[in-house]
Amino acid sequence: MKKQVYLFEISDITENQVKLPYSTGLIWGQCILDNTIKSNYELGGWIYYRDEIDKIMNKIENPSVVGFSNFVWNTHINYKLAKKIKERYPNCLIVFGGQGTPKSDKVFNFFIEHPYVDITVHGEGEISFKEILLENLKDTSNFKNIPGITINGDKFITTSSRPRIKDIDSMPSPYLDGLFDSLIKIKDHNYDFEACIESVRGCPYQCTFCEIGDKYFQKLTKQSNEKIFKELDWISKNKLLFFYNADSNFGLFPEHLDQVRYMTDLKKKTGYPDNIRIDWAKSRADKVVELAKLLTKAKMMKGITIALQSRNPEVLKAVKRKNVDDGKLKEFFDLYKDENLVSYVEIILGLPMETVESFKDGIFQLLDLGYNDYVDIHPLTALPNTPFFDAEYIKEYDIDIVETTPAFYHHENADLLKNESEYMVVGSKTMTREQYIEASVWKWLFMFGYSLGHLKYISRFIKTVKKVSYKEFYEKFYTYMVDNPNSFMGKQYLITKNTLGKVLRKETLWGRAVDLTGNFYWNFEEATALEVALNRDEFFDSVREFLNQFNLSETVKNDIIEFQSSIIKNPLEKYPMMKRFDYNIKDVLFNNKKLTNSGYNYQFDSENYKNDVREWGTKAIWWGRRNKGFETVVYEK
Repeated sequence: MKKQVYLFEISDITENQVKLPYSTGLIWGQCILDNTIKSNYELGGWIYYRDEIDKIMNKIENPSVVGFSNFVWNTHINYKLAKKIKERYPNCLIVFGGQGTPKSDKVFNFFIEHPYVDITVHGEGEISFKEILLENLKDTSNFKNIPGITINGDKFITTSSRPRIKDIDSMPSPYLDGLFDSLIKIKDHNYDFEACIESVRGCPYQCTFCEIGDKYFQKLTKQSNEKIFKELDWISKNKLLFFYNADSNFGLFPEHLDQVRYMTDLKKKTGYPDNIRIDWAKSRADKVVELAKLLTKAKMMKGITIALQSRNPEVLKAVKRKNVDDGKLKEFFDLYKDENLVSYVEIILGLPMETVESFKDGIFQLLDLGYNDYVDIHPLTALPNTPFFDAEYIKEYDIDIVETTPAFYHHENADLLKNESEYMVVGSKTMTREQYIEASVWKWLFMFGYSLGHLKYISRFIKTVKKVSYKEFYEKFYTYMVDNPNSFMGKQYLITKNTLGKVLRKETLWGRAVDLTGNFYWNFEEATALEVALNRDEFFDSVREFLNQFNLSETVKNDIIEFQSSIIKNPLEKYPMMKRFDYNIKDVLFNNKKLTNSGYNYQFDSENYKNDVREWGTKAIWWGRRNKGFETVVYEK
């Protein structure tokens, strides 16, 4: 009878989609190339989506070896499962790997806290796990000769470092060797699958907040177009709508253009894959235009990433990051605009040396450069294998880290996340925890007001007509919310701030649930957008009161409020809709024309959501946030 191997790569179910277990697929595919393993082991089960602990345990029977792919989003459920497995099957060998598993120089406390783990794998795991299975077949196993692992026991033993795999193109693919065929055939759920491919492994940068910023991953290894094309064929054949390319710098190599041409042709012929998520090449924004144009034409992407992370030179120095200068950045913005390409800027809140003012000013600088697309601001996770868990780095920048629930949103099974944890950076020597909450409220205001568009055109109009800077406008609006707690936006401000406090105390999940959308947690800015859709008159009453300080005539004020209200899609409206304006608001905003009063008719068009707030929130605000999917199309009639 063959020994049973169980593999765990647990992901969360998001909008009825679950990830295929790509990492463990690579590992098991390598293992079964070995005839000794094929003769002595079989895969007893593959656990790849979050469920109740007892339901998962019922799927496990007499395991010989259990492998856990450990990441920040699944560590706690992995620990609970591993502990229960060891208690029920004490002779089972439990192996942990993945980027949530500490590196060799940080692993000893891990074993003290998790004594039920027998071996940890460091770095790439395909060869290491295969060798562990082979050694486990011996009457007296001795794992000490296997490179790249740490062994639990009377003494912790870390073996020599395992060299990187030089030729990942020759490694098996779970798409091409039939492993994922079996998952598709026998799936025990109604969720749709999403895929991952890896055109390039590694990253040349050393950003301190990223786990692949380690020197171990600096050398890049590529897969051939022939192999990538076959994997894309599999995705198309099996009608997977979405896949993620796990390449940290897509567009860096000429082969990427061939891959884009191939996937867009596939979509044209078959309809699949429909969409892709890409991490674009850093500091090479002008090199990815052709790729982005093809993907945009095929409606396969949500925008080009411009990963800045911070605008503060002191911050960039602290995290070993270098951005392009403002002149080059402005060129990129203008280039994308000229090519009708949507982009989105990524910023991280919580990096060392950042202050509330430098964080705010970094956003205002982007707006002053004429940036008109999405600014995506992320909280900072302290990943276990980064300098944010190094004592010297923590001491140098006085890093403040707290344990919260995972900083993820849009989960169908939100209650299952309450016992998971994530370590978040919430302060440093230049930003107290209270200031971090203040900056987080500013993050919410920027993303709701500008990135999701709800104050965007009013602020642009005030800047154009009244010569009021974006900084002055949004600082005045922030003050208005604080000073008017009974107004709609005053209430939203307090809810957001108070909920953030609860999040940092691990009293609640990140984000907010909203009435009419069930136990479904949205980003803070998305939640406010949904509240506006349901309470639009109350929101614009707040805005109207705020605008009184800018000395606008009632007619002008009515026009800009009506335009702002109409340009954001609303699930309760029926489109197309025609609106009469006294002033040429559209020309002022989009063509830099002077404000004139001659009478104008604007038609606002959108798909109709027929009062379905959840569908609108999902498609327009969540999925559409990076490519202005929340905006109507405006025509002058």
